[in-house]
Amino acid sequence: MQTKLAVIKKRHQDTQSHNIHQAVLRQGMSTVFERFEAQQPQCGTCNKGLSCQLCSDGPCRISAKAPLGVCGANGDVIVARNLLQLAAIGTAANNYQCRNLATILKAIGEGKSPVEIKDPGKLQRMCQGLGMDHTKPAKELAVLFADFILREIGKQTNEPMILMDLFAVDKRKEVWKEQGLYAGGPGYELLGALTKCMTNVSNDPVDLMKTALRLGLANEYVGLWGITVMQDVILGTPQLVTAESNAGCLDAGTVNIISNGHQPVFASHIMEKAASPEFQAAAREAGAKGIKLYGSLCEGQQLMNVSGSGATKEIFGGQLGNWIQEELFIATGLVDIFLMDMNCSVPTLKTYADKYGTMLISTDPAVRFPDVEAVDFDPARADQQAESILQSAIAQFRTRKADNKRVVNAPAKSGTACIAGYTTETVLTMFGNSIYTYIDEMKKGNIKGAVAVAGCTNVRHDQGGKSIERLTLELIKRDIMVIGAGCAASTHQNLCMSTKEMAKKAGKKLRSVCERYDVPPIVSYGSCTDVGKILDTVAALAWTIGCDTSQLPVAASVPEYMEQKAIADIFTSLAYGLLTHVSPAPMISGSQVVTRYLTEDMISITGGRMLLQDDPVKAADEIEVHIMANRKIIKFDE
Repeated sequence: MQTKLAVIKKRHQDTQSHNIHQAVLRQGMSTVFERFEAQQPQCGTCNKGLSCQLCSDGPCRISAKAPLGVCGANGDVIVARNLLQLAAIGTAANNYQCRNLATILKAIGEGKSPVEIKDPGKLQRMCQGLGMDHTKPAKELAVLFADFILREIGKQTNEPMILMDLFAVDKRKEVWKEQGLYAGGPGYELLGALTKCMTNVSNDPVDLMKTALRLGLANEYVGLWGITVMQDVILGTPQLVTAESNAGCLDAGTVNIISNGHQPVFASHIMEKAASPEFQAAAREAGAKGIKLYGSLCEGQQLMNVSGSGATKEIFGGQLGNWIQEELFIATGLVDIFLMDMNCSVPTLKTYADKYGTMLISTDPAVRFPDVEAVDFDPARADQQAESILQSAIAQFRTRKADNKRVVNAPAKSGTACIAGYTTETVLTMFGNSIYTYIDEMKKGNIKGAVAVAGCTNVRHDQGGKSIERLTLELIKRDIMVIGAGCAASTHQNLCMSTKEMAKKAGKKLRSVCERYDVPPIVSYGSCTDVGKILDTVAALAWTIGCDTSQLPVAASVPEYMEQKAIADIFTSLAYGLLTHVSPAPMISGSQVVTRYLTEDMISITGGRMLLQDDPVKAADEIEVHIMANRKIIKFDE
């Protein structure tokens, strides 16, 4: 076994994760990489999207021998229907999170929760934008705004979304209306989309793809928009902060809690409680130096973005990384409690927790594990729940310190420094609080354009961050600024790429801009749901320049796409008219109709298209060509 390990490929781009990975293999555990290998060879028919399991006459697989399913559905319908289901799941998940936040905000406004609003100013501005009387007290506005969001999510008519009406770029709205894409609320769109996915309902693959584009707008103009606004209101609007990332942040001498997922409000409240003299004293009495809460996945991105000030500044221990690493965090043997909310918590976490002495707790009704305690966050009981979790964490620490046989795979104590907290506002602050300064640098060609490198990491082709790293380096080398979000941002952070020093690896012109304005060439907006904030920036540029979003010298990339929320976000990006690079390709190659629609026909529909390219360098080539072409369209290169 050790001989085999000595020659095994480096699955993780960062050394800390690689070393823990090697240790857990020696200890008889498997990770996502080994389980991926065990699944090979995977079904070629399924990989093309040509399998259907919807009815009892199936499963059906489309082939030259059997070109139609039992019901008569051809490969084009099956591929489109499968992809639409993924988009529906992702849209539902983002609006589920948005609904949860609205429920929390309403409880705060009604005085039913000890959680406090950190940015009432943003709440006032948002209410003013919606035409509400923004001079009312913050708690009253919280109820009004939350009720508005809840109505928008649930309304069951095709009345267009108010947020789309108010905040989308005018030229973009014209495109959506002309193409029949002007969407209603998420509830209305999701019911229609899932009904079309039924057996023998919609048999038009193009209509199914248009339905996915409508979901993309419902994904943005309630789900993502609502999440980003309400998290800022409750947690505080992000400010630039220097923090640490990766497993080396973990301190053996502290009570260690990891909060994993995408919903940071409960974790933030736990940190506030942990900062109290009472719990600090209890931790010291147990023999600990203190209490630390660490972020994992997108939840950590959000917590890191607001960790620069306040009572919780000393409690936040760092942002550990992306979903591929989460088993490894527990395998350090240093984690007392691992909190899990929606999403991604892999099913094997219980096996890891049992072996390495960690207590798992799920904190959202959607997340359930056999034999794992559930403490579903209730904003009305936030104090009691937070205190209970902290007491359990201290007890777990006592057990850990007393266990001489505990397996420990602690990496060298060296978190990776990174800069976080970027938003449209903080980026503009660095450019003299003027979007015109940024646009002027684009006009001069010092910044050719910008690309959002966002979304997941995956294990296909031994990636684990490799494609994210290579594409990002290629883009900044070509004077193209990169905006990171989600697990892609965690990859940047763990590889020391979210620093101002990265300007040295940028092209000469971009480097000059970075040095002049003290801004890195790679900025992290935060979580995958902060794709909403990235699109806010895109809209702001289009409004100011006076063009459509499809004409901007920008693009989106999901270089290691993995799950359903990424599919929903991809359709949001396509609806915005953006060139959208996706790798690996979604399971669509079995349908020429669907593939052509997304990669070619889309240009005449929304102005965007899907770019399918697994080679990061070739992807950068095509993205650069697109950016340069759009620069001419808006007369930046006359």
